Amino acid sequence: MATIARGFVDVSDGQIHFRHAGQGGVPLVMIHGEPASSYVLTPLVARLGDTRRVIAPDTLGTGDSSRLPWPRLEVTDLARVAAEAIDRLGLKTFDLYGNYTGGHVATELALAHPDRVRRLVLDDAGLIPEADIPDLVANYVPDISIDSHGAQLNRLYDWVRDQYIYFPWYRRDRAHWRNMDLPSPEVLFAKTMEVLKGKDSMPIIFAAVFRHDLRSALTRLKVPALTTDEELSLVPGAKPLGLKFREAVSAPADYVDDKARRIAAFLDAP
Repeated sequence: MATIARGFVDVSDGQIHFRHAGQGGVPLVMIHGEPASSYVLTPLVARLGDTRRVIAPDTLGTGDSSRLPWPRLEVTDLARVAAEAIDRLGLKTFDLYGNYTGGHVATELALAHPDRVRRLVLDDAGLIPEADIPDLVANYVPDISIDSHGAQLNRLYDWVRDQYIYFPWYRRDRAHWRNMDLPSPEVLFAKTMEVLKGKDSMPIIFAAVFRHDLRSALTRLKVPALTTDEELSLVPGAKPLGLKFREAVSAPADYVDDKARRIAAFLDAP
């Protein structure tokens, strides 16, 4: 697997931190989901970096990127900042990957720049049933206030862990059980540390995602796309990825290898 390095690029609203690996070919920009940062993509970045240049930025307000300068934003604002970072990195034409929040951002980026986005991979873009949105808006973001006892560390660790067990995490019953393996304690700890970096941005970004009309946006895409089953019927001409989404940093190596092969085959096809 390719070695992952790190860098920063200046944008109008601060700095964007990014992980990158590989060289050559059409660059692939990978936009992570929330919460956390590009850390959650690292095994997939390394694997795909074997055959191409891969760049995985931390969304503004998350990871090691600058804090959000606004109290409210829309998904289109995150896409605009991502486009500026891509410009500053000198990328003219590029492929694009997104999951969850990153799927929302990648979709808007592809809509805004269809002449530059060559191919798009949506690895579970985060479609939310409209009936569930009011409940998520009211309850999804946990108590992230800081106190002198450090209780926020336990609250956020529990929140990161419980998202693997239930969706939404606060509906702790069998009907909302996700039936998936927990990551290792080391991954849970590392992801919690990444979430802590962006704790102040989290309510703002989640609110923007919950307001975003992803279904309508997906139907307007004009670039060739590879998607998970949830988006397949909405994206014109989309091809099936054929894998249920699993977070790269907590998935088995054979799953990551399989997903990387499928994505690479789509990106490399004539």
